[in-house]
Amino acid sequence: MRGTTVAGRYRLVDILGSGGMGEVWRAADLNEGHDIAIKIITLGPGDAVREAAFRREAGVAARLTHPNVVAVHDHGATDLDGRRALFLTMDLIEGPPLSARITGPQSLTDTLTWAAQISQALHAAHQAGIVHRDIKPSNILIDRHGAAVLCDFGIARLADLTSHHTLTVTGAVIGTPAYMSPEQARGDKDLAAPSDLYSLGCLIHELLTGSAPFDGTGWNLLHQHLHATPVALSTLRRDVPRELEQLVLELLHKEPAGRPTAAEALERLSRLHSARAAFAAAPTTTPTRRAPEPTVPDTPTAAPRSHGTGTRATALWAGAVTGSAIAGELAWATPMPNPWPVTLGVLAGLLLSALYLLDTPEHAQPEELEISTAGLFTMLLITLGMSVALLVSAMWWAALATAMLGGPVLIGCSTAVRQTVAHVLHRPTRHADLASTAGALHTVTLLLAAGHADFSALAILTSGLALWPVTALITGLITSRGTPKHHAQSSRRPAIHPAQPATRAKTVLDRT
Repeated sequence: MRGTTVAGRYRLVDILGSGGMGEVWRAADLNEGHDIAIKIITLGPGDAVREAAFRREAGVAARLTHPNVVAVHDHGATDLDGRRALFLTMDLIEGPPLSARITGPQSLTDTLTWAAQISQALHAAHQAGIVHRDIKPSNILIDRHGAAVLCDFGIARLADLTSHHTLTVTGAVIGTPAYMSPEQARGDKDLAAPSDLYSLGCLIHELLTGSAPFDGTGWNLLHQHLHATPVALSTLRRDVPRELEQLVLELLHKEPAGRPTAAEALERLSRLHSARAAFAAAPTTTPTRRAPEPTVPDTPTAAPRSHGTGTRATALWAGAVTGSAIAGELAWATPMPNPWPVTLGVLAGLLLSALYLLDTPEHAQPEELEISTAGLFTMLLITLGMSVALLVSAMWWAALATAMLGGPVLIGCSTAVRQTVAHVLHRPTRHADLASTAGALHTVTLLLAAGHADFSALAILTSGLALWPVTALITGLITSRGTPKHHAQSSRRPAIHPAQPATRAKTVLDRT
């Protein structure tokens, strides 16, 4: 068809691609004097209803204008080589599709930039009532400025109407299996905005790791989208910030209501991007030679996990809170005379603060137990104290069992409590470990008081299992609120509010 003129205006120059939805050509716009992209979809006989639906849906897509969306300019029907065909004209983007760029994990900077730009496009579309339904790397073009531009907006719906399906499940469902939302896999016809957000989560996962969250073919792949839990990003790539890992997990939630909106995703991605840009622009004391940016691990976003002023302040505040609370607990619940409650409380607080101030945080390997040296030392110290107390009480068998099994049990419990604090309060691992250790000291104190009250061993053990996570959560909550204001702000950068125009977020990204 090269050289053919479509609708008396668009002369076909070169074919750019073809697929289930027809062909995309570079064409010369004879009226405007520049090149455009034109998508041509051939119809079968008796497709008048689909043609009418196509015109209606294409009109909706043409009303969507955004810097990160390939604009639709014209649409209609024409006769080509004796066959009825539908056509759509769009901006011609001189750049490769994102699928050609993903030959492996991408840098965090590129990932955050492209993901935020796609979120902007989705936010604009969803505000206009348009659902894309086929977010995937081949539907995203990277222009000559390096910006991501989403194409085929509204076209997925048009493909449904013209019976060209990438994958058909129960009913007429359009989508690409590797990026298909659970509701698409179920065959739901009325797809809403959350379906696009699930596909965005799959796309970010592929940008970070080089592969989609689930692999396989056919029904096996669809079953994973419906029921399988994706592997945590931190186990596949260690420099992924915790906040980004959490966002991807929420985007991949099985239920649409559990996913963030495009505006919320944009806000969180813009905040991460700004924090990363600020970290990269921070001056260094020692000049270093700039190396080419590697393809796989990029420099991690270190602000929330650093062992700086904020972490030291949190350790000191946690020690003060824990020491004061332990002193009060001993004075109120035990017959211990003064000044012993205060002395022991001060010692406990100083021990907690000193251990975490002296302990340099290190990231554990995936197969290692994620507990800090300070937490490990505290658990072993508690085990030793319990063994000595039981030995003094002439309970040598219990002392022996505690000495042999107490350490591993306490370390396992500490890990579980730390994970609970991190998940419930959304605290960094370092702060969650500190809260877990403080909770252990509180629990020992309260169990000591229970021993003075002649509680049974079973009651004391049960109380300890309940008190530890509760006191750790309370400590994590209080110490976070007591952290100096400059630290609380250090891990948060100015973000684009969902209510603000999406173009403002794009300006921030373009300038960085």
